[in-house]
Amino acid sequence: MERQRYYDKQKNAVLERLRLRFDWFCSGRILVYSVLVGFLSGLASALFYFILQIVCGSIFDFYSVIGINIPQPSDYTYSTGLLPGSAFENSLRQDILFGFVLPRYWILMLLIPMFGGLICGFVIWTFAPEASGDGTDSVIRSFHFRGGRIRNRLPIVKSLSGIFTLGSGGSAGWEGLIMLLGGGIASSVGQILRLSVRDRRLLLLAGAAGGLGAIFQIPIGAAIYVTEVLYASTAIEFGAVIPCLIASITGYSIFYLIHGNVRQFEVVQYIGMEHFGNFFVLLIFVPIIALVCLIFVRLVLEMRNRVFRRLSLPEFIKPAIGGLLLGFVVLIYPQVYGGGYVWLYQLIDLRLPFYLVLLLIVPKMLAAAFTISSGGSGGLFVPSLFIGGMIGYVLGHCAEWLLSAVGLSWMSPDIRLCVLAGVSIFCTGVSKVPFAAAVIACEIISYSEWNYAILVPLIVMNLATMAILSSKTSLYEEQVLTTLDSENHFGNYSIDLLQVITVRDAFLSRDKLSRCDVMVPAGATIPEIVKLIAPLPDSIFPVSDSAGRLIGILHATDVWSEFRNRQKWDSIRAETLMLTEINSVMPDSNLYHALRICALLSISEIPVVDPKQPDELICMLRHSEMIKAYNEKLATAKWN
Repeated sequence: MERQRYYDKQKNAVLERLRLRFDWFCSGRILVYSVLVGFLSGLASALFYFILQIVCGSIFDFYSVIGINIPQPSDYTYSTGLLPGSAFENSLRQDILFGFVLPRYWILMLLIPMFGGLICGFVIWTFAPEASGDGTDSVIRSFHFRGGRIRNRLPIVKSLSGIFTLGSGGSAGWEGLIMLLGGGIASSVGQILRLSVRDRRLLLLAGAAGGLGAIFQIPIGAAIYVTEVLYASTAIEFGAVIPCLIASITGYSIFYLIHGNVRQFEVVQYIGMEHFGNFFVLLIFVPIIALVCLIFVRLVLEMRNRVFRRLSLPEFIKPAIGGLLLGFVVLIYPQVYGGGYVWLYQLIDLRLPFYLVLLLIVPKMLAAAFTISSGGSGGLFVPSLFIGGMIGYVLGHCAEWLLSAVGLSWMSPDIRLCVLAGVSIFCTGVSKVPFAAAVIACEIISYSEWNYAILVPLIVMNLATMAILSSKTSLYEEQVLTTLDSENHFGNYSIDLLQVITVRDAFLSRDKLSRCDVMVPAGATIPEIVKLIAPLPDSIFPVSDSAGRLIGILHATDVWSEFRNRQKWDSIRAETLMLTEINSVMPDSNLYHALRICALLSISEIPVVDPKQPDELICMLRHSEMIKAYNEKLATAKWN
């Protein structure tokens, strides 16, 4: 018996030492789980990429067999290329319609995207209607409002429907599908391991980053993007950065081992600013690109809300209509076929003619809107990169010509730098990811570390874009403004319910309304203040003038700090310690507003004032009393 106790004591001592060194229960297990999730996300991304390449390759081979040669980036040089209207010159052509050369069997270029949209719509609306549109919103919604949970069937349905959308030529990207696929894997792992809500949310983001970093081969940019796209401001989910980095690098490594380098482009020459004048020229681009961002966001959302949602048709048919409209655009501008990632590389390499790029901006925006707004499955990240790159390319050439005309050609920035600036600014404008967009713009062009020389200028331009555009100008409607608007940082309380409970409901349900009506006179000294506040558990107290009017707020920490200095007890008054800026609420304010102020200022009480006389204090409402009112409302079940 004694020997067993000795062994148990030694075992507990070893476990305690391990716990202190590795901190498994607080953070260590999340790091290990992040590696696991990154590994699984990398495998899933590799499988998805393999299947997608087979489907896309089969469709291209089919077009080639029937004599339709869709233009490829390699068909173009800086000065020559196939213009819209004659882009099918190399195809077996039969018809010339309204001056446009159309290939033989051109009707198939309408039917294939339509058929792909029809299958996509059938799969989505039969098995998981929430899989419609961009998958990024599903990940954001799951993080903020669903405790990191994603339905097990949703990633499978999203991936399958996305293969039909992208394989048939949909003008969308992979990121929404891959983020949802990786996030779904992480959600399943979190539920199997019975993780807490907080850990499950972190693991969800890690899985999304693992998939995104793998298939795009941008491990650092993907980790920052996933933690930043949650919010419509410059807020970032700092607690998830390390798990996301681990999962993203792991997923990238697994994908690279299977498929190798799938990038089509790598910069071998330096891209940077020759002098500070380039920066001022690029800053002029910011409001112009921001305006196009606004137009693109409104185009996508309004086309979905005012066009496709109002059609009196079965929901599964709407993606087919979007595919048909996409086919008409592709007949005239076949360069917008697909997501556009390969075209972006040609753009950075300056291999596309100016007039072609200028003509492709609006058709690409329309093609992406038709694909996603109709309910097709895909993402808007890659189309945004391509559109932003084209705008930067056009503005760079225009700046070069104008500056040369006035004798200031030395201020002209490198066109390739203009393309990267356009990519970064446009991605920031439509997704609200200023830091991630700058990193991605540097990361997609090369593995070389010196490309980060333009990182700081890009971040400054992205922040300027954030300042110009409204927080509502975003493709992702599930984004919240700040961390305080997310249930993840709000104690997992229902924000919707808090918004229907008023402050009056909270303070009227208290046992004694007068229990906290302790007003500190403005002329009270430190000993007098201590006698008033010592018996109370509160941390802030109202300060009144001789007429009893509220003139300030006194923090108990400031009082105790001065209390330790006994030489100044009689010389310091409450009016010299108080804060004159009073963050108060009114009886008709909702509890969400009150709790948000408490969280923002790190206080546990808040003044409730008369709306007609803001200097008249009604009471000091405690955080615990607000939560009590919330729980009572929740228990009554008399809410909608």
